[in-house]
Amino acid sequence: MPEERFLNVGTNRLHVMIDGNPERPWLTCLHGAATNLHLWDPQISALGPLFRILRIDVRGHGKSTADVTAETFDDLVADVIAVWDALGIEKSTVIGLSLGGMTGFGLAIHHPDRVERLIAADCRSDAPAFFADSWVNRLRILKDKGIAGIAEVTVPMWMTEATKASRPDVLTGARAMILATSERGYVSVATPLMALDYKKDLGRIRCPTLLVVGAEDGPHPEEMRRMADLIPGAAYAVVEGAGHLSNFEQPERFNAVVLDYLGSAS
Repeated sequence: MPEERFLNVGTNRLHVMIDGNPERPWLTCLHGAATNLHLWDPQISALGPLFRILRIDVRGHGKSTADVTAETFDDLVADVIAVWDALGIEKSTVIGLSLGGMTGFGLAIHHPDRVERLIAADCRSDAPAFFADSWVNRLRILKDKGIAGIAEVTVPMWMTEATKASRPDVLTGARAMILATSERGYVSVATPLMALDYKKDLGRIRCPTLLVVGAEDGPHPEEMRRMADLIPGAAYAVVEGAGHLSNFEQPERFNAVVLDYLGSAS
C-alpha cells in the first residue's frame, strides 16, 4: 500500500504519496495544471519495481492547500526541494508532464546536483503571446464559471478524437482531477505559466534527459523536438494515439517509451 503524508511547506500543506520499492533509487512524479498526483496512477505498477516513487500534489491541487499561491516557477521548484529535504531525498530522477515537466526543467537548471535524470512530457519552456493569452482566457472562464467551466473546455483539448469518441472512462478520470483542483490552486499555477522563461537556459541541463510527447498534442511535438535540440544529449520520443495527457491516455505506450529510455540510459 502507498504511504500517504502531509508536509508543511511554509504555510501550505502539501500532500504526497510514496510507492514502489524502498530499496531502489527515488523517482519524483510531477503532474500538470488542474490534475493531481493520481495522473501517475497508470505508471506505478510499471515503474514501482525500479524506483521508490514520490508523487506530490501541487499547491491547491488534489489534497494540497494553497494558502500562499505561487508567483513564479521558482516557487514551484522550491516546493519540490522542500519536500525532498523533508524526506531526506538527496537526489532523484524526475518525471513531469506539462506543468510538471516545466518544473522539472527548473530543477535540472537550478539544482543540477539533485536531479539524476529528467523525463519531461507534453510541455514547453517559454510563454509566447499565444500561450500566455490562453491562460488569460482560462482565468476569465474560471472567474465566470468556476472550476467546472475549466473542466468543460479543458478535457476536450487534452484528448484525441478517438478517445473522445470511444473511451468515456478516460474523459471521466481527467474531469475528476480538474474538479478536485481549487480555484485558488488553478490561479496559483496560471501565474507562473504566463511568465515561463526556461528556454534560454535549456542548454545548461546536464543530466540525461528524455522529452516525450503525445503525437496529437497540438503544437507540442514540433516544439519539444526543438527543445530536445537545445538540451545536450537529449532524447526525443513520441507516443502514438495520445494528446496532452500522453501518460494517462495511452499508458502502455507511454510506459514502454519510458522503460526503453531508462534501459538505454542505464
